[in-house]
Amino acid sequence: MKIDVVIKVGGSLGRWGGLGKLLDSIAQWKGATKVLVIPGGGVFADLVRAEYRRVRLTDHAAHRMAILAMDQYGLELCDLASRAAPASSLNQVMEVIRSGRLPVYLPSRSLARHDPFTHSWGVTSDSIAAYIAGRVGADALLLLKSVDGIFARDPKIDPSASLLPHITRSHLSRYSGVDREFARWLNGIDCCWIINGTRPARVKEWLECRKTVGTCVVTRSARHRV
Repeated sequence: MKIDVVIKVGGSLGRWGGLGKLLDSIAQWKGATKVLVIPGGGVFADLVRAEYRRVRLTDHAAHRMAILAMDQYGLELCDLASRAAPASSLNQVMEVIRSGRLPVYLPSRSLARHDPFTHSWGVTSDSIAAYIAGRVGADALLLLKSVDGIFARDPKIDPSASLLPHITRSHLSRYSGVDREFARWLNGIDCCWIINGTRPARVKEWLECRKTVGTCVVTRSARHRV
């Protein structure tokens, strides 16, 4: 059974009250599309960052703890959404899909066996989601964040900054919005979008049409489709 779309749910959405309802809606909107949800780190990763500074954790320890934070946020997502269930392996993912529920991947077990990432804060759950999307052969990766996409300038500094509807993978490092290693993990993924998860209508439109308000990251393999 093939996974069609990987949806990464950003940790910042954990502060939004509609997250459980959104996940249940995704389970309904996806139709026959096989979707896998990857959690961010949320407040659990924020705590790791705080401890990293406070007690001067090693990068290795902080990296492992941040991955465990993804597991914790994933369990929270499953508790918030009645139609979601956790999975720690691809076999479990398929079992959840066959049961008619939405699988939320807890990555710590598989990454404990094989972890290809640099152990630093330069790698976040965005890169991990892209890596997993490649491993499961997904055609598309959707990053749900609490912002509309990638902007020409930091909107916190310049509120008039324009949203970039398209950006090439090779230019990602010029902008904030994803971690600095994210682009290298997009190999083999034809479609990548960054959209605002607090706008459920956009999520629905993307699932139905593969386009909406947001930023499309143009990979080499997908450039001719945009």
